[in-house]
Amino acid sequence: MWLLAPNTKFIKQYKLLSSQFQERVDSALDELAKSENPTKLGDYKTSLKVYAYDLDKSNRIIYSVDFSNNTIELRRVGDHKMTYGKD
Repeated sequence: MWLLAPNTKFIKQYKLLSSQFQERVDSALDELAKSENPTKLGDYKTSLKVYAYDLDKSNRIIYSVDFSNNTIELRRVGDHKMTYGKD
């Protein structure tokens, strides 16, 4: 089981989501936390050195994995503009 460590930006963006969408994010986070290797569930973004877990066509969770501490660092959540800061 992986420990989830959200940063401040992730928490702020999460609070802006609708309660229905927060449930979808919670389900995805549960899947990440219980996975054997969370890197396999997301696409690696080489320019940012993070993983992107696709929630649907336009929304995603941005995270990185710290294998030494068994931690998933949650960085951002939301649509493309919220997660990458651009369209």
